[in-house]
Amino acid sequence: MTPKTKPEPDTVFFSKGMIAVIVGIVIILVALLAICMMQPTPQATPQVTPKVTPQVTPQTTKVPVKSARPTADLYVMSFCPYGTQAETGMGPVVDLLKSKADIRIRYITTISGTTADSVDSLHGPAEANEDLRQICINKYYPDQFWSYIKIFDEQCYPLWHNATVLESCQKNTTATLSLDSAKIDTCATGTEGITLLKADETAAGKDGATASPMLFINGVLYSGARTPDAYKQAICNSFETVPAECSTVLSSASTATSGGCG
Repeated sequence: MTPKTKPEPDTVFFSKGMIAVIVGIVIILVALLAICMMQPTPQATPQVTPKVTPQVTPQTTKVPVKSARPTADLYVMSFCPYGTQAETGMGPVVDLLKSKADIRIRYITTISGTTADSVDSLHGPAEANEDLRQICINKYYPDQFWSYIKIFDEQCYPLWHNATVLESCQKNTTATLSLDSAKIDTCATGTEGITLLKADETAAGKDGATASPMLFINGVLYSGARTPDAYKQAICNSFETVPAECSTVLSSASTATSGGCG
């Protein structure tokens, strides 16, 4: 019977050494993995869009253009609430300075033909027709024009959505002022009214009047308060020689807001 031989001591020692190395490597790897898992996950830095503050160009006060007899053009639409309020504010100025300055109402429309139907106004055909009526009244009855505007704005304009009631109010107003309704209608519905309104369309394009109300004094856009006294002062600033009437203090109560139609 052959006796069992014992493993060589070096061989046993080598095998145990290899095992120890492998175990050590595994322990190191496990330790490294544990350390990595314990580290906080880096958070992505959010991309923040910088807030850009728009640059606002300050509005400069325009230097008035002076003349011996200033011209003030108030552009409106006859059914624009802001326009009628501006007319109310301008009325006392007209009473004060009508012999010294030319203060005119002009109308913002677009005209594509030669009839009243070709007039396009923001508030529809009824407004276009009233624009034509008013411009004809101004031609034939300039002394009563602002009286008509005052009564119309107070009594008729609020009714403009009701065509029948509006027409009745218009006729009552012209009758009160002893204006010839037939003459006004002939002008307003014919080529004469269109010609007058086209002149305002041309002026609006030249001045850059695109909304109601806009006031230009000697061609310079006015941007102040919409009060009788503010309007008066702006016109008075445009005289080469300021008349005595400019010393009169008018109301500073605002009859118009800062809004507009356009």
